[in-house]
Amino acid sequence: MKIEVIGYKGVVGGATYELFTRLGYGPHGTDKGDPYSLADFYFICVPEEVVGEVVGSLKRHILGVWDKGKLLGWKPLIVIRSSVTPGTSKGLWDKSIHICHNPEFLREAIALQDEFSPARVVIGQCCEEHGKLLKDLYGPLRVPIAITDSTTSELAKLASNNYLSTVISYWNTIEEIAKRIGVSGHQVGMITSMDPRISHYGARFHNKYGGKCLPKDVRQLIGLSESIGYDPVLIKAVEEVNSSL
Repeated sequence: MKIEVIGYKGVVGGATYELFTRLGYGPHGTDKGDPYSLADFYFICVPEEVVGEVVGSLKRHILGVWDKGKLLGWKPLIVIRSSVTPGTSKGLWDKSIHICHNPEFLREAIALQDEFSPARVVIGQCCEEHGKLLKDLYGPLRVPIAITDSTTSELAKLASNNYLSTVISYWNTIEEIAKRIGVSGHQVGMITSMDPRISHYGARFHNKYGGKCLPKDVRQLIGLSESIGYDPVLIKAVEEVNSSL
């Protein structure tokens, strides 16, 4: 089994590369401009704005060595780990070269820890055969594995980050109110999150909304919603609240 991680110099690519190294798969790391090897799995871990370009280049590579690969029983699979607009993987997929979506849920500061001990693995399969291959690949982690279609997987990633953005925004709003009436927003969060229905996330240690993922994924979900004729009032409010904090 040969695994190639495209974009391995980034946070997601680096964590993906290290995970498969630790699992004993001996992956090969490739920068998006480097030539590709004859691999079984190509994990794409590049910024979402260049995913289409990288997939196109990879498809040309695969088709260019297809005859050689067929002699070895080669059935390459492209796996997009990048956060992309729902429908992207299906739009790039074709009958000869299959594409799955396998989102990451990494915090930049502790990406390796999150990659080695994930709460779950999500597989947006193109077909049952490839879904099973990816499930087996991640099997040694012994964590829950959710298998669905790629569009659901893509939306689940955006939904996760938009939820976290909303929670952070809520507690930052409470913090601003608390400061203005002379009480501790931290203590308010501690007391409130004693209720088992309320997540501790953001309640006890208030975080500023920012980083590489949350703002861009909020904007991406707003853009998707507007493109299908829906006004995402709540998500727009998250972006507006944080522009004023």
